[in-house]
Parts: sequence; structure tokens; C-alpha cells
Amino acid sequence: MNTVDDLEKYSDSILDIVSANVKKYREEKGLTQMQLALEIGLSGGAYLGRAEIRKNNHHFNIKHIVKIVKVLDIDACKFFETQENTK
Repeated sequence: MNTVDDLEKYSDSILDIVSANVKKYREEKGLTQMQLALEIGLSGGAYLGRAEIRKNNHHFNIKHIVKIVKVLDIDACKFFETQENTK
């Protein structure tokens, strides 16, 4: 059985993967953090930047992911793939 600590570590690792993939696919599409932030309805790039590097535990929520998927025109599943699977 998983402990709360195990589940916390697992969820943090998934958030790390999602953040790395958002950055990867954003850069592949040639968008800056500010451009993507504005496209998904944020007023500036600061939140998106913090979420991409997971500064102070910032992360993308489901609503962000859904919007980013549409803007970048990619399958949402790609955000959850480990870097080994995205090469």
C-alpha cells in the first residue's frame, strides 16, 4: 500500500514531467513563455515560467493543460510521457 509520502513524491514527479514537456513542446512550436501565456489567457509570462521550472512548487492545472494542448495542437498524452519516450 502506498503511503501519503509515496503518493506526494509520485504526484510531484508527474508534475515535473508535465512541466518539462510543456516547455519542450512550446519551444518546438517556437513560442516564448509570454506568447503562450497570452494565448491561454494569462496576463503575463511569470506564472507560466514558474510552472515550467516548478519554482516554489508552481504547476499547471488541468485547465492550463487543456488550453495549452489546443494552442500547441498536440495530444495531451504527450505531456505525461517521460523524456525517454519523447525522443
